[in-house]
Amino acid sequence: MKKQLNTWTLSGLMIGPILGSGIIFLPPLAFNALGHYAIWAWVIIMIIGSIFAYIFVKMTLLTTSNEGMSLVIGQVLGDRFRELASNYLTAAVCFGPIAVILTAASFLKGFLAPWIANELIIAFVLLLLCALIIAMGISSVGRLVLILSTVTALLLVSGGIGILTSVDHIQLPVGRPPLRELGYTLLLVFWSIIGWEIIGNYIEDVKNPTKTILRAMKVSLVAIILVYLVTTFALQNYYLDASADIQLQVLLVPFFGSWSNIIFSVLAACLCVCTILMFVGAVERQMTSRAKIGQLPQFFTKPHASLVTLTLVHILILGCVAMSWINLEWIVGIANMFFISNALLGLFASFRYMKSILMKGVIVLLMLMLGSLLFFSSVISWIFLVIVTGLSSIGYQYSKVPVFEAK
Repeated sequence: MKKQLNTWTLSGLMIGPILGSGIIFLPPLAFNALGHYAIWAWVIIMIIGSIFAYIFVKMTLLTTSNEGMSLVIGQVLGDRFRELASNYLTAAVCFGPIAVILTAASFLKGFLAPWIANELIIAFVLLLLCALIIAMGISSVGRLVLILSTVTALLLVSGGIGILTSVDHIQLPVGRPPLRELGYTLLLVFWSIIGWEIIGNYIEDVKNPTKTILRAMKVSLVAIILVYLVTTFALQNYYLDASADIQLQVLLVPFFGSWSNIIFSVLAACLCVCTILMFVGAVERQMTSRAKIGQLPQFFTKPHASLVTLTLVHILILGCVAMSWINLEWIVGIANMFFISNALLGLFASFRYMKSILMKGVIVLLMLMLGSLLFFSSVISWIFLVIVTGLSSIGYQYSKVPVFEAK
């Protein structure tokens, strides 16, 4: 296989999806929850995010297969958990992109209304567009996402700096933040660091993985931390009042004036598309790798068979939304349940593998934070988790895949 991802294109694949819709919603929510102390929550979560990234990148380098973390989990915890992690990620990506694509459609509807007023139709077109981009190859996806990520990051950071230099007085938080509100806000913004666990699903496409992935992680972390901290600090100095209706597009006003809302809508939709491209592309590669070793039917070894299957599932779920058989809240809850469960398996495998007592302690803290989010999950989410877990267990019993030895 030709290696097509270098440090910059891989960085683009990380930055855009990890920022994703989180950069749109989380800074305003954090400011509403914690006021001017919100910046401290972001500093803490960015430190945690750096450790989170390091752990998953370190574990990713244990494999050379696009199965990614699932294979590593199998190597450390046993093959039963390898299959379980793969199924959790696949289930998450069956549901998650629908929530993201509907979010993108809601942003685009404002100026597409004269031509297309129905969000579901816009979402359907975007789904097909994402599938087409992924089918063009990882090199094309990497370049596109790099461009979108770079433009968005530069505009948000430049706008944030512009606001900070134009306000009369920069407001710095005084004293300690209330612990209860700080804890709630940390859980709220924890979503901003989710995504590092699937980088291993692209490892077969990376040139010189050991060096490239580590370099890309550093570049991505600097960009993500800069965007979140500058954006958050600028917003809370612009609005001052935490109960205000926070609008992130104010950061673009110095550049685009009255066009800011439209430009922001396009950027927001582009970030959502970046997220879909990364996650769907990751699972497509994972499914193909699993089919090659017999974990999935041989049909999935055919070019783009996995992509077509995932796209059909997405269209089916979008149709269920159109028929009001399932709502957006259910979709988000189900996807989050599987993403959290997959990340927890990865962290537990990391805990078993890492030798440092300090790293083990940090991993336990991350697991507690992620695990606590499960208590906010709905009954329907738990039902889906139980079903997939049960089916994975049954499938494993009949599987003839050999058990992998730990490295």
